[in-house]
Amino acid sequence: MVDDALMGITHVVRGEDHIPNTPKQILIYRALGFEVPKFAHLPVILGEDRSKLSKRHGAVSVMNYREEGFLPEALFNYLCLLGWSPPGSDREIFSKEELIELFDLKDVNSAPAVFNREKLRWMNGVYIREVVSLDRLYEAILPFLESAGYDVSDEEYVKKVLERTRDAYDTFTEAVEKLRPFFVDEIEIEPELWSRLEDMRSYEVLSAFADKLKDRDLETPEDVKKLAKEIQKELGVKPKEIWHSLRIALTGQLEGVGIDVLLSTLPKERVISRISRVLEKLG
Repeated sequence: MVDDALMGITHVVRGEDHIPNTPKQILIYRALGFEVPKFAHLPVILGEDRSKLSKRHGAVSVMNYREEGFLPEALFNYLCLLGWSPPGSDREIFSKEELIELFDLKDVNSAPAVFNREKLRWMNGVYIREVVSLDRLYEAILPFLESAGYDVSDEEYVKKVLERTRDAYDTFTEAVEKLRPFFVDEIEIEPELWSRLEDMRSYEVLSAFADKLKDRDLETPEDVKKLAKEIQKELGVKPKEIWHSLRIALTGQLEGVGIDVLLSTLPKERVISRISRVLEKLG
């Protein structure tokens, strides 16, 4: 209280669990001849089980969320809307400047707010996809890609990958795994997926794709889809045989970033190299 008074604190905003302390503190302010600040007590934040938020609900430190790949802009936006919202608005995405301009203590709810981690993930994804600039995204995600051991020396290529894949993940730790096929040289394919390749007409599909790719460039996802339809018509195979064969050969997975996005972004020589290694084993 002495520190606050000497620093000229005029407003004290804190959790409602401090309400019992307030009358004693007001008496001490008065006894020492200090001006009593204005007090505001906010509802505590609850976990999804409606008990007070604590470590057993998961990460509760701001640094934990930074390490998990959440943007500070998104976390700030989300926390501001816990127990408060601008009157007459159903928006959920606000800039820091807008939130500062709109915030008023009188609009804070009296009921406790529930911290919903999935809602935070959603909001972080919105920021990644729609709010932050490509340069800001690059700056924020680069340390995560470097820590994973990815070669990020070509800034133009990294930004091209980010621009085309920013709708594929909600956090940067998730992005590290999703973006692996864009940065590693060799792809590991599990035995189960090798069996899938062998069960389909993958050898024919991949051979045709590699042959045609030598004489053309795939600049956009639409170029990839056009080539896939061409091969489908020539070989008389089902679309899934083309897409599954390409996805397994190029990523070693059954899910991930759109294969048309990968093929139109990954350097052609790396695509051909991966397909050739698979063809060698299938042959």
